[in-house]
Amino acid sequence: MNDSNDKYRNLLFLVRSHSFSLILLAAGFAWTLMYIRSVMASTETADLSQPTDMLFAGLALLVSGVLAMPAVLEKIPQSAYRVMLVLGIGSAAYFFVASTNSVLDEEQFLKDQAAMNAVTIQRLTDIRDAQLAYKEVNGEFTDSFDTLFAFINAPLVPLNFSIGSFHDTLPEAQCYEQGFVIKRSDVAGIAADMGWDEQSLLDSITADAVAYKVRDTLYTSFFAENFTAEERADKKLPPVNLDSLSFSPTSGERFLIDTTYVNQSGLRVSAIKVQDPTPFGRANVKKDTLRFGSLVEAHTDGNWRQ
Repeated sequence: MNDSNDKYRNLLFLVRSHSFSLILLAAGFAWTLMYIRSVMASTETADLSQPTDMLFAGLALLVSGVLAMPAVLEKIPQSAYRVMLVLGIGSAAYFFVASTNSVLDEEQFLKDQAAMNAVTIQRLTDIRDAQLAYKEVNGEFTDSFDTLFAFINAPLVPLNFSIGSFHDTLPEAQCYEQGFVIKRSDVAGIAADMGWDEQSLLDSITADAVAYKVRDTLYTSFFAENFTAEERADKKLPPVNLDSLSFSPTSGERFLIDTTYVNQSGLRVSAIKVQDPTPFGRANVKKDTLRFGSLVEAHTDGNWRQ
């Protein structure tokens, strides 16, 4: 019975005498392992998910844990041991704080990157929409922002305009034959001939109360149809500022536009590529350049996720 109690007391003493050392070693192994796993999971183009300070903190804890072992204490002078232990734990604490700050800095960087990329993607999307409309009218893309903005503001986008509907009593062919299909500019003159005011005739045409129908093609601007504050609010999109639309929000440099012609199914078609000249990111780290379009294929897909 006494032998069992002695073994228990010896074991308890051994655990207590090594507990501080074991705690330091366990913490050091944990931090070092986390850093190694981060290195193994990283890629050539991605930053490490854990900062290097974590490795230094882990190594400092391992050294401190070894110094705190009773077997080591017996071989080191007490004064030297205290200095080394304080230095080891102090170094671990310093690198721990530095590592924590690095993680917080990384989180803030990712937030800033996401916000900046969102602005860049929206500008590229708006430029793409305007380029597609320009191509529909002119048959090709343009590599000039000045030309594109002149198009955006000019009344060049065709808009089909119609008032009144055709019905069985007076079918479409008959309406055209009898001259009842008129243009919008004709309404005022016909109303005057009838002794009506222009709005009254428009209201009657809308209600199909007269034989006249308006079929016309009006021209509006791309800006009026897509970039006004009301249109953007309806589409739940941020406002458009033409003064900044062509510039990268990262550096203020203009987006790069390249145009060419490519063969598609035996046809020669216009192609375009627009990209951010200065992607958001860290110095000396490869960055993902946001862009849309291609100079080897006829598409305007963006390289971002939506």
